[in-house]
Amino acid sequence: MAFSNYGNASKIAFPPVCAYERPIDYLMLGNDMVGDCFFAGVYHQRMTWRAVANAGSPLVPTTEQVLADYSAVTGYDGSSATDQVTQPSDGFAFYKANKTLAGYAALDLGNIDQLKAAIYTFGGIGLGITVPQSMIDQMNSGVEPTWEFFPKDKPSNEGHYIYVSSYGRKGVAIISWGKIYHTPWDFVSRWADQAEALIGPEWIKHSGIAPSGLDMAGLLADSEALP
Repeated sequence: MAFSNYGNASKIAFPPVCAYERPIDYLMLGNDMVGDCFFAGVYHQRMTWRAVANAGSPLVPTTEQVLADYSAVTGYDGSSATDQVTQPSDGFAFYKANKTLAGYAALDLGNIDQLKAAIYTFGGIGLGITVPQSMIDQMNSGVEPTWEFFPKDKPSNEGHYIYVSSYGRKGVAIISWGKIYHTPWDFVSRWADQAEALIGPEWIKHSGIAPSGLDMAGLLADSEALP
């Protein structure tokens, strides 16, 4: 479903700054060995959901768990020949089928207010990006990527999926490769090619309300009826 079908971003009272990431070990979750970035990103969001909504019961996934999900969707068997790109739609379908997620809503990348509203309301968003060549060059040189925006940067042939945990006036915080990074809105506008708001039960407090004040129990019930 589209986020615009759920609500008008201009009418959602999202704050100017929102930060959900927590000082926990977000873990690499296998993404230093294989291309399981989508699955690592979903687990990073679930870890944050649990840390914010129910701090007393943290989610601490293992690399084996994440690789098992990756294998179930892509057929990865430990060989490089089966290490392949995952279509987020296939991953979302897998997680909806096993009740890990109740659904997801597509976002309009050209609408920054909508992205902010979704991050605040749903505890972050998932973002698919084209990796700029500057980041590839940094990693090939053994340098940690800076996630800076360079106007004359060129696209690489690499894609990546990341969890956006917060936003501010100048940009967003993301969790990738087990760490928290910051990047400006210009980076998102230039390199992101898709964005989704994930809907899941771990974003509900014991009261049935999400930390953002959303009636998540009601939204989850509605989501179960979606195809």
